[in-house]
Amino acid sequence: MLESFVKSRKLLAPGKGDVPEYKNGTKVTFHFKTVAIFDGKDQQQQQQKTTDDHNHNNDHHHHHHEHKDTVVDDSKESGKPMELFIGKQFKLPLWEEWIKDMRVGERSQIDFEWRFCGDVYPMLSKSYRNFCKPSLEAEYETEETRRKRQSSHCCGGMQSQRSYGYDDLDHLVGHPPTRLQFTLELLTVEPPEKVDKEVWLMGEAEMVKEVPALKAEGNRLFSGKQYEQAAYRYRKALAILEQLMQREKPNDTEWLEYDRRKVPLLLNLAQAELLLGEFYHALEHAGEVVGKEPANVKALFRRGRANAAVWNEEEARRDFAAVAALDPSLGPLVKAELAELEAKLKAREAKESQLLKGKLFSSS
Repeated sequence: MLESFVKSRKLLAPGKGDVPEYKNGTKVTFHFKTVAIFDGKDQQQQQQKTTDDHNHNNDHHHHHHEHKDTVVDDSKESGKPMELFIGKQFKLPLWEEWIKDMRVGERSQIDFEWRFCGDVYPMLSKSYRNFCKPSLEAEYETEETRRKRQSSHCCGGMQSQRSYGYDDLDHLVGHPPTRLQFTLELLTVEPPEKVDKEVWLMGEAEMVKEVPALKAEGNRLFSGKQYEQAAYRYRKALAILEQLMQREKPNDTEWLEYDRRKVPLLLNLAQAELLLGEFYHALEHAGEVVGKEPANVKALFRRGRANAAVWNEEEARRDFAAVAALDPSLGPLVKAELAELEAKLKAREAKESQLLKGKLFSSS
């Protein structure tokens, strides 16, 4: 079904060259514009009016009844293109399939009925908007707020879950349009191997400058909840530091300095990986920090969470105990993590004994 939509898209600008090879892990940047269209009748004529493009935005406000067609998002206005990694479960499969058929520079348009994308688009829009103006919360704070949010979801009923945090998105969901009209413009396509090649070709001064820039960009993406994109920046910065270290003598001043700079990047990467559900990677990266700094509380806490996620009960308990001993103020947080681990173990035990006995095993 998606393929027929993609093939029948309206071409506004054809793009250049061949359609690139979109291997898994390819990084794509593109501009997008989304217009909510409320009138089911007279689609063609209306489409004509709406497509007169970015410069003539005002045309399509004249011809309406109760609900005007509304521009929901326009990345050119926000000044930040969207990023997507091919094969990484993008929220809106239509866009990924569409992009895989595009040439660089192409601008095209597809109308998609609300009933096919109404459950997904508001989420996508929300995460894009957060990415544009992220709120920088402290990390431990996000742990706490994550818990509060989870518990309020259980007790607070549906009310709190319905809001997307943006009035216009809530309004759109409450008063759904007939369809959404998407316009995409493909800007860049980077194959996965390009990153390593880029790093390899960089001069030393350029490398040194690039590390803090990548870290800052990664943090901005992270606080906009774009974890996949943030992790990409952290990995690239770490790859650069590895390259720089190879040019120095191990344990020399410069070498040690580069090694020290890996720590915050590894910590941030581990946190992103926890949130992406990549627990074994998080375990490895948090563990690397503990190897360098055995008393690093953040590293121990993250390794503990990763251990708990992959059922390493002993190791998780050991990490959490170390956290509580090093920083008693984190006691409540550790308690909560241990309670969560207990609950998970109990649930698994109950399930196993149920399988064994064929009937529910109850213990007080």
